[in-house]
Amino acid sequence: MPLEKSVATNSIPNNGSLNTDRRGFIKTAALTGCAAFLTGIPLATYVIKPVLKKSAGKWIDLGAVEDLKPDNFTMLSYEFMFKDGWLILPQRGLVWAKTVGNDRIKVFSSTCTHLACNVIWREEAGVFECPCHSGRFNAEGQPIAGPPVRPLSVLDHKVEDGNLMVYLTV
Repeated sequence: MPLEKSVATNSIPNNGSLNTDRRGFIKTAALTGCAAFLTGIPLATYVIKPVLKKSAGKWIDLGAVEDLKPDNFTMLSYEFMFKDGWLILPQRGLVWAKTVGNDRIKVFSSTCTHLACNVIWREEAGVFECPCHSGRFNAEGQPIAGPPVRPLSVLDHKVEDGNLMVYLTV
């Protein structure tokens, strides 16, 4: 009785189906990736665009012009709702306004140009003072002491029906 040799055979058939399965997987993965990419662009734009959108300004009514003190600054407060990305939030703040002569009005932002603290008008000294770092501005909004180097922002304004309207951006 001759000794039979056992020959190990490969359990995977060698008829090219392995290559076909690999090609099929790569095609499926590539098509899925392309589909995800193409649907992801509009989806990402939809989600990100409101955050990147530059905010627009609006005209805010700050009350009657006759309530302003002649030749002295009056603090006026405002509040309005604005859309920040997906949220609708209140925007609150202050401005300083005064009448100069009979027909001119000066309106300054209350935000210090150093670190954005609110400045306070010191009538007795005739200066705006920042309580955060002792910055001082003269009545024209120009820096005269402390760390601020830029003047206070002069705000666009107009008078409509006897009311002071100020253009504010968020």
